[in-house]
Amino acid sequence: MAAQSELTLRGIVIGIFITLIFTAANIYFGLKAGLTFATSIPAAVISMAVLRKLQHVTIQENNIVQTVASAAGTLSAIVFVLPGLIMIGWWQDFPFWMTFGICLTGGVLGVMYTIPLRRALVTNSDLPYPEGVACAEVLKVGTEIGRSGNDEGNHSIGRIGLRVVV
Repeated sequence: MAAQSELTLRGIVIGIFITLIFTAANIYFGLKAGLTFATSIPAAVISMAVLRKLQHVTIQENNIVQTVASAAGTLSAIVFVLPGLIMIGWWQDFPFWMTFGICLTGGVLGVMYTIPLRRALVTNSDLPYPEGVACAEVLKVGTEIGRSGNDEGNHSIGRIGLRVVV
């Protein structure tokens, strides 16, 4: 059996493209309605629909695209922090380097705390994570439909991806 590619350039590029679209939509929706949407499941469906058109696609590559694209949910959280600081009067202007430093520090601290807490809160925990479990099931079903060669299944996944985008 040949080694399955997990981290590919096309997976990262597709994930970044979906992230840009979802982040823009989440920020717009967050500022208009005051809430954002979860991006993991739509990202999984869209990644399957896009990658299905290419050759030698694995569930691992779909997972990488979905993981990169689901970052849009966390990237758009800044939509609530910065306006809040302005509304309470703690921030009067927008110096680029200070804003960049605050965002960079928050990102680095988030990654640094996520790595050690992952084992305690995710790996060794008995609590189910509904969105993560649902994403895994979506990817499994999409992979099974793709392997079966069922043409009707391929069209239905494409329709689902189109509905999510629209």
